[in-house]
Amino acid sequence: MEANATVALWIQYLILQVLSVTRLASSFGSDVDTWIAQYGMTRLGATAATTVETFISLSPTSTSAVVPVGAVVKTSDGTISFTVTEDTDNQYWSATAGGYVRAQGVSSITCPIECNTTGSVGNVSAGVINLLGTQISGIDTCTNLSAVSNGSDEETDSAVKSRMVLWFSSLSSATLDAVEASISGVASNLTYQVIQNETPDGLYRAGYFFATIDDGSGDVPDTTLTSVESAIEATRACGVETSTVRATVIAAVIVVPVSLAAGVELASVQTAVSSAITAYINALTVGGVCQYTTISSIALQSAGSLVTSVGVVTVNGVVADIGGSTGTVVRVTSVTVNDTDA
Repeated sequence: MEANATVALWIQYLILQVLSVTRLASSFGSDVDTWIAQYGMTRLGATAATTVETFISLSPTSTSAVVPVGAVVKTSDGTISFTVTEDTDNQYWSATAGGYVRAQGVSSITCPIECNTTGSVGNVSAGVINLLGTQISGIDTCTNLSAVSNGSDEETDSAVKSRMVLWFSSLSSATLDAVEASISGVASNLTYQVIQNETPDGLYRAGYFFATIDDGSGDVPDTTLTSVESAIEATRACGVETSTVRATVIAAVIVVPVSLAAGVELASVQTAVSSAITAYINALTVGGVCQYTTISSIALQSAGSLVTSVGVVTVNGVVADIGGSTGTVVRVTSVTVNDTDA
C-alpha cells in the first residue's frame, strides 16, 4: 500500500508539472518562452541606457579637441562604462574628424553616449559618469548633467504574460488593443498613450489617431519612432490616418525639506532621497500624474532613520501635482534636499 501510494504521489506530481507548463499563467522562466514561441512571439530583450555626456576643457583657449566615436567614459566607481555614439545631427559632429569637435575657445561640448551593458544598470544619477575611460587630447573631464533612466532589463515573466493577453485581444486587428499591442511589442522600455479623433495640436479630426511615446529618457530616438510607426501601420484600419510623436516632457524640479537626525550628513540623505524620487518620477507613463504626496512618502521611506521628519515638498515651486494631461510625460530635472535646521 505504501509503495502504491508513493507511485500515485509521484504520478500526481508529474501531472501537476505538465499542467503548470501547458498554461501561460502558471508557467515561469524558460517555460514562458517556449509557450509564447508557439505563436511566433519572443521575450523582449534588455535595452541599453542612453544619454548625453558633457566633455569639458579646463583651458579651452589653448587648443581644440575631437571626441571620437567609440571613446569610453565611466561612472565614478569605474564599474559602468558608456561609449560615445554617432549623431550626425549633433552641432559638434564632423564626419571628416570622425567625432565631435570642440573648437578652440569653446569650453565644453555634449555628445550622445550608450551604456556598454544592457539593462537598468545603466540608469545612474546626474554627475555620476565623470571618468574618462579614453584619454582625449584637449579634454580634461566629463560629466552627465541629467539622470539616466531609459535602460531596461529583459522583459519579466509578468510583463510577457500581460503583453500576450493584449496580443490575443488584438487579433481582430484595427482596434485600440491591436494598436497598443503593436507598440508594446517594439521595446520593453516604452510607455505610450493613444489619442483618438484628435490631432497632436488638440483639434478634433474624425478617423485620425496619434500615439505619443516615451522610452524613459524624455527624448525618444528617431529609430524608435520609425519602429513604432511601422508597427502601427501593420494594424491600423484601411483609410484611417495616424502619426507617432514624442511625448511632451514636463520638467520636474523637486525640493524636499528635511530635519536631519543627530550626526547625519546632508549628503548621504541627498543621495538616498534623490535616487528614490528620480526612480519614481522617471518611471511614470505617458499621461501619468506626478503626485507630490507620493514624493513625500518616498522621501520619508528612502531616508528612514537618517531624518526625523520631512517637510512640505514642492514640485516646480508649488505644492501641487503635475502632469496628467494628454501626450505629456513627467521627467526629473533636479531633486534638492534642504536641511531645515541649518
